[in-house]
Amino acid sequence: MTTWEDKFIRFVAERWVFQGSDPHRFTPRLLLVAFGEDFLSSHLERHEHFGTLYSGHIGDRQIGYVRVPPGTVILEGIMRSLVFTRIDTVIGLGTCGALQPEIDCGDIVVAGSAQAGEALSRHYGFEQDQVIEADGPLTAALADSLAQQGLPAHTGPIVTTGSVFRETEELIESWRGNGYMGVELEAAGLFALGAFLKIRTAMALLVTDSPVRRETSGALKGRGGRSFVEGVKGFLRAPGVYANLD
Repeated sequence: MTTWEDKFIRFVAERWVFQGSDPHRFTPRLLLVAFGEDFLSSHLERHEHFGTLYSGHIGDRQIGYVRVPPGTVILEGIMRSLVFTRIDTVIGLGTCGALQPEIDCGDIVVAGSAQAGEALSRHYGFEQDQVIEADGPLTAALADSLAQQGLPAHTGPIVTTGSVFRETEELIESWRGNGYMGVELEAAGLFALGAFLKIRTAMALLVTDSPVRRETSGALKGRGGRSFVEGVKGFLRAPGVYANLD
């Protein structure tokens, strides 16, 4: 018997995500999800629309791509709709605030895990403040590729919060003291959905501010943002980096 959850997922996929296009024609196995900022659409070659999703190429690598608003509500609809596609790997691209003083604005944080502080992950088997792991081999491959390109990349645990503005002094100091590298809005939800759906997930984040140093920056629109995009493209182009997707 079809459950309401199954029926509603199909409804969302058909009406909102793919908007009448056939999801079986969406053939990439890797999807990049850009949170807030449109990092890659202008860099895709031979792109094709499938509702809200794109299919395109970086070099000879076919990828899927979608930009979503910050937070996890739209992310859930996208991720649950992937059951009708071949996607088995999702990499999130976003921004974060640095929680360690040695991390500069313009650096990159590759999240190995995320402490769940948003509202979504508890619906997928995780408790509030539980640390949710990204896919280890995928995360390592992404971090290694960025480092080999000479980019200032840091790998480690981060915090996902449900509030942009209530990052209080006490919370910031607690996160810093516990060794978290950055704070953002989506990674825990992405990793929780990946575990539920058996989809590999990773997250690369451009550092745009530093709560511990009380700094904001123009890194997103400057050299840091351009380097971040080029680093992701370098990872996608590299032969053998994630050859098990082929």
